[in-house]
Amino acid sequence: MSKLFNYTNSILLTLVIACFLTSCKQDSKEVNTADQTNQKKTLTTEQQRQQTKQVRLEKQPVQQVKKPQTQQRAQYPTEPKVPGGKVNWMTFEEVEKAMKKEKKKVFVDMYTDWCGWCKRYDKTTFADKRVADYVNENFYAIKFDAQEPEDIMLAGQKYANPNFDHSRPKRARNATHQLAQKYGARSYPTVLFLDNQFNLIQAATGYRTADKFLPLLAQINK
Repeated sequence: MSKLFNYTNSILLTLVIACFLTSCKQDSKEVNTADQTNQKKTLTTEQQRQQTKQVRLEKQPVQQVKKPQTQQRAQYPTEPKVPGGKVNWMTFEEVEKAMKKEKKKVFVDMYTDWCGWCKRYDKTTFADKRVADYVNENFYAIKFDAQEPEDIMLAGQKYANPNFDHSRPKRARNATHQLAQKYGARSYPTVLFLDNQFNLIQAATGYRTADKFLPLLAQINK
């Protein structure tokens, strides 16, 4: 009887241990499953944050890199590099009379009152002593308003500005003079180089510094 009792107790103990081990394994499995779920949630949340950050970056406007102010001043000067220059400006009528005494090529500054780069030409390039001296020696220089309201006589032909609107302010855009149209001036500043018969040799549009203008003068004067 004692042996049977001991055998029964042994079986019961074995069953208890087996149940305990099974329960531990189940708990461990549930813990692992919960950890994996939390990791997936964490990864999903982090991915969402990264995507949101990327969208914000893409929506941000691209900021243009501004050139340092010193570089801008060096590229577009506000004063002549070699001061002291003064171009001897003339009218078309005055140049026609001068041609009878001495033949020269003609340099024409075609400008308007509203043109900012035209004013920059006057303050820098044309005020540069190197440019002014070269122009005065080798050219007849004419400064002509492309919106001039008055008639101009050139080589026996009259050029007018019939569409000029006198009611507009002086610095406002207005009709183009026929003489400017004759030489194809459509934007300003435009510099014209003419032969001694007032035929067009070359037209140069846009602003140039004195250092870039001098080679152009030398090329035309060959």
